[in-house]
Amino acid sequence: MKLKTDTWVVVANGNKYLLLQNFGWPDHLDLRVMKHDEIDVPQTQDLARDRAGREQAKYRPGSSGHKQVDAHEARETAFAKALVAKLNERAQQKRFKDIVIIADPETLGEMRPTYSGQLKELLVGEIPKDLTNLTIPDIEAVVNAA
Repeated sequence: MKLKTDTWVVVANGNKYLLLQNFGWPDHLDLRVMKHDEIDVPQTQDLARDRAGREQAKYRPGSSGHKQVDAHEARETAFAKALVAKLNERAQQKRFKDIVIIADPETLGEMRPTYSGQLKELLVGEIPKDLTNLTIPDIEAVVNAA
């Protein structure tokens, strides 16, 4: 994927993101970190120790269970949506002209429905991979290969 100078590249998963900017040109990427953030998301067993609730039916015999909420997944979803909210705001402020979003498929699926119209117009590509633990040169190689 050839990226223009000043294109933003967001590399994210459910608990970490890197905001990169291309200072190079289309044939030679030079991605540099502009911002990064990470949250601690404990495992579900550490967040919710109770079993799912049960309810006694009034008009029929037996009881039914309630679905257990996955607190770990809920925090990751909230983190991804908060990231898109920031990107939507920056798109509205015209802080960038082009953007590429790279995230693991699950996080990307959570992010897409919250893209604003302006962000969609500036989106030049998506890569459904988790690259948050790679070095900048490795991220550049993946972007070049896409």
